[in-house]
Amino acid sequence: MKRWFFLLFMGPALAQGLLAGGQGHSLAVVQGVLWAWGWNYDGQVGDGSFLNRTRPVRVLEGVLGVAAGNLHSLVLLPDGRVRAFGAGEAGQLGDGTFASKGRPVELPLRARGLAAGYTHTLLLAQDGRVYAAGSNEEGQLGDGTRRRRNALAPVEGLPPIRQVAAGYFHSLAVAENGDLYVWGSNLSGQLGTGTVESLLRPAKVLAGVAAAVGGGTFSAVLLRDGRVLVAGLDSATFRPLEGLPKAVALAAGRAHLLVLGEDGRVYALGENEMGQLGDGTQEGRLEPRPVEGLEGVVAVGAGDAHSLALLRDGGLFAWGDNRFGQLGDGTREMRLKPVRVRLP
Repeated sequence: MKRWFFLLFMGPALAQGLLAGGQGHSLAVVQGVLWAWGWNYDGQVGDGSFLNRTRPVRVLEGVLGVAAGNLHSLVLLPDGRVRAFGAGEAGQLGDGTFASKGRPVELPLRARGLAAGYTHTLLLAQDGRVYAAGSNEEGQLGDGTRRRRNALAPVEGLPPIRQVAAGYFHSLAVAENGDLYVWGSNLSGQLGTGTVESLLRPAKVLAGVAAAVGGGTFSAVLLRDGRVLVAGLDSATFRPLEGLPKAVALAAGRAHLLVLGEDGRVYALGENEMGQLGDGTQEGRLEPRPVEGLEGVVAVGAGDAHSLALLRDGGLFAWGDNRFGQLGDGTREMRLKPVRVRLP
């Protein structure tokens, strides 16, 4: 399977990420500047060139947060405006077309949060409502159908929401009161409902949730007390991850999970065929272990099979799959341990 998505949580008011990755591209917001690199065939880097970039290029200034789908990118500005670029064949850009865009286009909705699945998009409007566009074969748009849509439309049946997240073909929303709502594909039990039946409309499954992320076919949630629960890796219900300090942020790739502890370290688990766990091996595991050599981390992100970390001092690191230059180190060599991404 191809792909990726990501979402970061950094406090109750922030429902968007500073780092994000797709199947082969990466996005990073550093001091309000959006940098992008990697695979650019559909314009997902946003520089208008459609040329792959093995090093970061400057795309926009005054950026608050980002999200990345398989081949598309979303950007949130401080005033709530949203810009989208990259692949649009499923309508995932939400601009009313099915065309790809090599440069950012503005969407007709003010938002305070965003998320990107494989080929669908979720926007959290400033009034707490969720809007969706893109592919819908598994019900990931939450409208009761399986029809794709190229224009944003509200997801009905939700209370006021404070954060949204997306996996390959499923969607998640955390309500203001901490309840978790899920919908879309459930073939691996990623919705945490105890079954493998997909849902065409949102359903409540948990309470006391601070944030959620969607992996390819799994989901993870950060509880208000700092514990982490996961569904879809080996269970159709949410189960706790043991061996972690109190967590403050999560990021999910196709089949790996990054947990940022309150100690400023990154803990990783899941598949590791491309070195995305950053432990120097290509052996997967279901037990979280720290990524050595990284301290003072303030943000994490994940692509399909690569990982990203931003340090307190502004240092940016990446590791894992690099076939499209998505690690930003000027090469296409897979990295089993973190390497520094140098911004121009």
